[in-house]
Amino acid sequence: MIVTTENYPNLLNAFKEIEMDNGGHLIGTVYPGEKIDLEHFKVPEAWAHLIEGAERGLARLAADSHDDLETFLCGDQTEADEIRERRGDLSEAHILIESWFNGWQPEDRPFAITTP
Repeated sequence: MIVTTENYPNLLNAFKEIEMDNGGHLIGTVYPGEKIDLEHFKVPEAWAHLIEGAERGLARLAADSHDDLETFLCGDQTEADEIRERRGDLSEAHILIESWFNGWQPEDRPFAITTP
């Protein structure tokens, strides 16, 4: 599944914000390497079932509090966890963002759907 601004704008923004916070937008410009595409992010099929819920949760968070959104995406993990627990609608977003950040490792992710 390819996430773009046309199909999942809030999830795209989440991936993009984290990538930029980590300096990924500088690769291929200031740093050597192939430039990162910040307008398309691939979500492996095993995680596709989480996209709709993640998009809804992130949309509500963005509408309610820009500060909480920034903290959830790029802040301290403890603060991000507090926001997730307080809101109750960010579980799918948390799983997708964490899995993307960690390189989509299904063997370590019991929530990923794998096929035999």
